[in-house]
Amino acid sequence: MHTTASDGTDFIAERLEQADEKNLDGIAITDHDTMSDDLEQRSTVTENGVELIAGAEVKCEVDDIGIEILGYFLDPNDEEMHRMFSRLEDFRQARMEEMVYRLNGDLNAEIDYSDVKQFADGPVARPHLANALVEKGVVDNPNQAFNWYIGDDCPYYVETEKLDAKEVISKIHANGGVTSLAHPGRDLTEENADEIIDELVDKGLDAIEVPYTYKHKIDQGYDINFGVEHARELAEDHDLLVTGGSDCHGSNSDKYNIGRIALRYDHVEELRDLAEQYQGTDY
Repeated sequence: MHTTASDGTDFIAERLEQADEKNLDGIAITDHDTMSDDLEQRSTVTENGVELIAGAEVKCEVDDIGIEILGYFLDPNDEEMHRMFSRLEDFRQARMEEMVYRLNGDLNAEIDYSDVKQFADGPVARPHLANALVEKGVVDNPNQAFNWYIGDDCPYYVETEKLDAKEVISKIHANGGVTSLAHPGRDLTEENADEIIDELVDKGLDAIEVPYTYKHKIDQGYDINFGVEHARELAEDHDLLVTGGSDCHGSNSDKYNIGRIALRYDHVEELRDLAEQYQGTDY
């Protein structure tokens, strides 16, 4: 799930309170292309008994297909990891500046990068641009911004430059974390999933996200190519560990999904055990 460090609406302390209310034993904070400054250890059991696992969700590509790799049990103090995040932030800034340029040219939106950045505590993303468009009166609400101007198939959408999946997986392993392919049914098709996952396994992939809020995404209008059952088959066929995620963006978002998706804790322990193996090697 995400926090104010990327495109979430809540702080980590609020996420922990919500997890406790939902009777969850643990949560992983996986902000986009960054790690919250409030994460201090790979994992810790907090005062309310909820385990807090440090992670990240990193945009990258394989065979020119955009995917996201989740890292779990990451060391938040690793300088190499933060250098990678800095590169990704540069990519995001360049992309956002181009989107602002195009919007100003056609719509006379009269916004600049600083107008967008003010809404972000971490890397800039399209929800922050949507808020800037609302503030400038270009749209009435963020949904209009996405539906009319900055959604994936809209005229002012600009693709972000991405790292290769091999580099991301290697950086996470060198950090001592484990890797999982996020929401495969969103990014892959039934036709190419086997081949792409084979290639990712060759690059070192450890796991695949199986339980995920696909139904919620469909209700929101996302194009979903396959769901949980096929993802589970892919995990079994490729001998991968299983992760799961609610993709919760917070209590003030339309993605307030905490508690909708949960895994048995033995899956978490398997991930932890593998992470400890990476931490004990010069991978």
